[in-house]
Amino acid sequence: MLVHIGIDDTDSKMGGCTTYTATEAVRQLLISKLAIFKDYPKIIRLNPNIPWKTRGNAAVALTLETDEPKAVFETVCRAVEENLTTHLDSAATLILDHNLEQLRDYAQRALYTVVKMSEARALCKKLCTYTKLWGRGSGLKGALAAIGNDLSRGDYTYELLAYRRREYWGKPRLIDPQSVYDLDKHLNGLLFNNYDPETRRILITPHGPDPVYFGIRGESTEALLKALSILKPQQPVDRWMIFRTNQGTAQHLQTKLNPNALKAYESGYIQGVVASRAVIGKGGHLYIHISTNSTKIKCAVYEPTGPFRKLFQQLVEGDFVEVAGGVRRATAKHPKVLNVEYLKIIKLKKILQPVKPLCGSCGIRMKSKGREGYFKCRRCGSKKKATEFAEATRNLKEGVYIPPPRAHRHLTKPITRWGLEKTKWDGKISSRWYWFSDLRDL
Repeated sequence: MLVHIGIDDTDSKMGGCTTYTATEAVRQLLISKLAIFKDYPKIIRLNPNIPWKTRGNAAVALTLETDEPKAVFETVCRAVEENLTTHLDSAATLILDHNLEQLRDYAQRALYTVVKMSEARALCKKLCTYTKLWGRGSGLKGALAAIGNDLSRGDYTYELLAYRRREYWGKPRLIDPQSVYDLDKHLNGLLFNNYDPETRRILITPHGPDPVYFGIRGESTEALLKALSILKPQQPVDRWMIFRTNQGTAQHLQTKLNPNALKAYESGYIQGVVASRAVIGKGGHLYIHISTNSTKIKCAVYEPTGPFRKLFQQLVEGDFVEVAGGVRRATAKHPKVLNVEYLKIIKLKKILQPVKPLCGSCGIRMKSKGREGYFKCRRCGSKKKATEFAEATRNLKEGVYIPPPRAHRHLTKPITRWGLEKTKWDGKISSRWYWFSDLRDL
């Protein structure tokens, strides 16, 4: 039978990693030969605006074919228990394939809003064949969402995650930076977010104490395997695995927000006209108001986004735009704010500028006199108002703009992916989707 297993919340600020736990579950299942994998392990990134989330707010799902679902589930739970940190809110759950459809709506909402534990428990009671919770078990919400978002419909990407040997956990990650830069040279358009072009900052290595060494993100497994052959790690790799994922798809920003009922921590987009020119506030953060349905929404573009802010400084009242991001909760001093993740310029307002008139006596173009609106002849000193106007040239163009890679979230869709979204998975699995240093014969 076909079964789906969800795992979440086995990481914490102290260390640990849900994806590493998933690799250990896969490793034990491969050894036991209890199941056949029918899909790559999946990393599902959930609403990134949840303030109590664990780091990247990711959960993992496994899709397997087995005659022994209970034994498979017990194997996965053993892997979870062996990799728990001091953060004991974890969950693992298994459901049968015919129950998957009933989770899709829940999984979709987990991308852009706050889902309640009571709903997750009710769904679990109704749909799950086996479930095990550790601590408060809040990981149940993510485990169910990972199962329900099976990436069978719509866009997806791949990530090859490599992990260090245990003795290197918590130490600085060493990798040849030039080999990271070379990835784009050899695989341009097939990978994304390897490094930040402006600062040359390496983006494939995380900075926490977790086991992850590096992660290469791309459009195909073939591209990831080619990248692995180019990359030059300077520490031993213990294992690596390819995941199918919603990273780089902007899945969390596909819901249109209600401007009259913005909810804290929800994600989505609004369309409207620029209501006021952008202003730079404390800390270099930029603020601008977008008017939609007669409601003004305050939007924030933060200083770390660098040149992305300059685009907003060029917008004028009346420009028609789409902005997307997460809603920051209101405080005693500030209203709700939409933290912008991308800008789509739909229609630029035409700006008309007066054409310098000809002097009737001298036949030369006059120069501007100033705010009064009059022009003055440099020779005879006569004044005249402009009667002709021409459209001013604007440096902006209609289209999509996003921050530089260093400011991307896991779900941010890189500009290279806009217009190249996938629509359906072909169901094919590469013969090389995992490697373990101690299981080279598998």
